[in-house]
Amino acid sequence: MEFVLHALAACLTTSLVYHAAARGIRLESVESQLEGDLDLQGFLGLSDQVRRGYKEIRVKFKVKSDASPEQLEELTTFSPVYDIVSNPVPVSIQIERK
Repeated sequence: MEFVLHALAACLTTSLVYHAAARGIRLESVESQLEGDLDLQGFLGLSDQVRRGYKEIRVKFKVKSDASPEQLEELTTFSPVYDIVSNPVPVSIQIERK
């Protein structure tokens, strides 16, 4: 589960920086902090009433820039990993016996 947070942090931050550069928005510094709530009862299969994955993920950015808050918020919308974790994605699993 920690890898999901790392992937999300990396993708959100990188997307913000790349899209800012493409738009000519100057960024002096960017810091990201992520945390998520995970109930082990769901993860371990101890309760059918508890979600197996993160119940919530919180992202905080500290950005030093002349850009407006609206511009900075828009820059976070281009992350493919954010899209994956915030929208249902069909996943197929295939198991082959050896």
